Amino acid sequence: MARLAVGRWCLLRVPALSLVLASLLAPAAAARAQDTRSLSGVVVDEGGAAVPGARVTVRDESGAAVQSTTSDAAGAFVLPGLAPGAYSVLVEMNLFAAVTRSVAVSRSGAVDPIRVVLEAGGFAESVVVTARRVETRLAETPQKIEVIDAVDLERSVASDLTDVLKKNSGVDVIQYSGALSGIGIRGFRPQFSGINKRSLLLVDGRPSGVTNLATLLLDNVERIEVLKGAASAVYGSSAMGGVVNVITRQSHGRIAGNARIGVGSFGVSEIAGRVGGSLTSRVDVDVTGNVFDQRDDYRMGNGETRPATSYGIYDGSVRVGVEIADGWRVDGRANRYRGRDVMTPGELATGINSQGRKDLERSTGEARLTGRSGGHDFSLIGYGSRDASHTSNVTSANPLDQPYLPYLSFESELAWAGVQAKDSWNWSRPNSLVFGVDYERVTSVSRSYTRAGDRSAPFSADSNRRTAGVYAENALKLGSGRTVVAVGARLDRITSETVATPLKSNFTPSASTFTAFNPSFGIKHELVEGLRGHFTIGRAFIPAEALMLTGFTTTIISGRTQINQGNPDLRPERSTSFDLGAEWMSATTRFDATVFRTVVEDRFISNVVIDNPPAPAPIVVSVANGLDAHISGLELEVEQRVGGRIGLFGNATHYFNRKERLETGAEQDILNVARNTVRAGVDVDLGRLGARVSGRYVQGRKDNDFNAPGFPIVDYDDFTVVDANVTYRLRRQHSVVVGINNLFDTFYYEKIGFPLQGVSVKVSYRLGF
Repeated sequence: MARLAVGRWCLLRVPALSLVLASLLAPAAAARAQDTRSLSGVVVDEGGAAVPGARVTVRDESGAAVQSTTSDAAGAFVLPGLAPGAYSVLVEMNLFAAVTRSVAVSRSGAVDPIRVVLEAGGFAESVVVTARRVETRLAETPQKIEVIDAVDLERSVASDLTDVLKKNSGVDVIQYSGALSGIGIRGFRPQFSGINKRSLLLVDGRPSGVTNLATLLLDNVERIEVLKGAASAVYGSSAMGGVVNVITRQSHGRIAGNARIGVGSFGVSEIAGRVGGSLTSRVDVDVTGNVFDQRDDYRMGNGETRPATSYGIYDGSVRVGVEIADGWRVDGRANRYRGRDVMTPGELATGINSQGRKDLERSTGEARLTGRSGGHDFSLIGYGSRDASHTSNVTSANPLDQPYLPYLSFESELAWAGVQAKDSWNWSRPNSLVFGVDYERVTSVSRSYTRAGDRSAPFSADSNRRTAGVYAENALKLGSGRTVVAVGARLDRITSETVATPLKSNFTPSASTFTAFNPSFGIKHELVEGLRGHFTIGRAFIPAEALMLTGFTTTIISGRTQINQGNPDLRPERSTSFDLGAEWMSATTRFDATVFRTVVEDRFISNVVIDNPPAPAPIVVSVANGLDAHISGLELEVEQRVGGRIGLFGNATHYFNRKERLETGAEQDILNVARNTVRAGVDVDLGRLGARVSGRYVQGRKDNDFNAPGFPIVDYDDFTVVDANVTYRLRRQHSVVVGINNLFDTFYYEKIGFPLQGVSVKVSYRLGF
């Protein structure tokens, strides 16, 4: 319990520490503040409707970007801290033509608000943050990045992060009935639990504290950026296949928002809302809330009802931002998720004999100080997260369990606490340098229970991991920005420790420390107007689980003692990745083709015998490095505007090779990774009516069949799932939304034995204000 208290202490105290630091830095920031003004305005379409999510960039007379922001739900924006002078204001939004306005800021008097009208048009060069941990134009980013914008979020039939990723981006997924899912990027097997994943999830650029992606809902999300390829040179461990960065809302201007109420198939009801904007000239807020309930079990695509699939969810978030001086601000955020009575049906082959119920709890808090001074953009972030689950057995095939059902069988808790300090420095006109320091501590605690309610020894020992990392990346622009060269590297020092665990008497804890260095290089060059080539190469890694590195466990197998010994010299699993591609963009067309290759080395081999003396002396086994994997493939993306009212889009991922080496020396396809995945759809905008029809085709996926002797590898059935979303605006602030999931009632699964919903419909009424 002491370790749990430490996790909660970190969750509360780390953001508080950042606020204290912010208060100490505020007077210095105020002293440096100049006589500045704020520029405000609103972005609307040709019909006068607000355009949220538009990128507004202010540039000085030399063409250098001074500041940028996005329009809020009411289309409003505010850009504070502008020194006197002449500026150009560029407003961009995907599917609209860009608009540039000239603005003069004088030393006296207020700056008049501007009204920007966007006309339906082509594609904007979206701004992203994941590539370099700072806002960088997509046209100036060598890495392959997919952006899921506000339109995609609005029109995707999706209930959580996994849904929206699999329907819009080139990722593989594992998804169970009962709020449990995870992803894999670029050939790495999808993962839904644990702290050592091969794809990294961030929220606003810092570690998310989310292991189960089904618990991250979308009401507070502005956009999602998916970076493909190795990114440990900037982000550290886990960024092997790529990085998903979820960008949340930060509203300014007048208070605005919406509320919605919805009903749907399988007894679904939902009440949700969000509100955000400026309370005063220096204080702004965002608040979101969602209550979702599916009272009935769902029906699968084969027409049968799947028992034990009902659940309820409560989710809410709040953000408060304060401008403490011109160009300096403090933001505090908190999010809380609760899954209550989330039923789990078990594997289909077990019938109704392995049903369970779980309660899920996740809390996140952060505080960040950001500011600009003398060509430097500073940020200091403190964060803490707690992720807990409580699992009960509801049914069982074991007659000895019957008198005790339902009973609590397992509990787990993960806690994160960390600090990030970063500086982005434009040290010359063509050069910008990003450098910083990260520190994070992650703790893992689990508890097991017998059917009688007594504590029992958990399978895994309690552990913690401490990481300190320092990184830097420099971007050089040549030829007026036609060529961008990025070079970066990061050094991490990681300590993994297993600790004394209640009731685990056969275990001796210990600790292990290692360092990891990962470089990266990327280049993007405009070959001709609208056509750019891009290339990146980099290394990435994940550390071994704490139990592989440390500890000493004894067991009796066939009458002889076996000692499982951690290997403190175990090297991290490492990968080297490169990609090469070309991107074409015009007013109505965007196309990207990228080939990639990844080589994974030093994969872990379990149960390696390191000492086998004559009986009765114990056998000693451990973990070693030695396995490898090879992944290569092709990614395609295309968007096409047909007039001002119809848009076509699609993306595809094909693997030439995705092999991993087994302990026997043989190779096999990486499981749960499809050979071919294709997504395509059409958007239609007809005044009051907006609609999207989209589909996803998955082919060539394999997995173990754990219901057959020897757990053979089997081929999944190929499938195509089509969704439809229609929004009709009754009046300016009133609309009805109809979402149809799995339109053609396909029987399919993302994990064998766990089929997902057949066709379902949800109708929502939405009121904006």
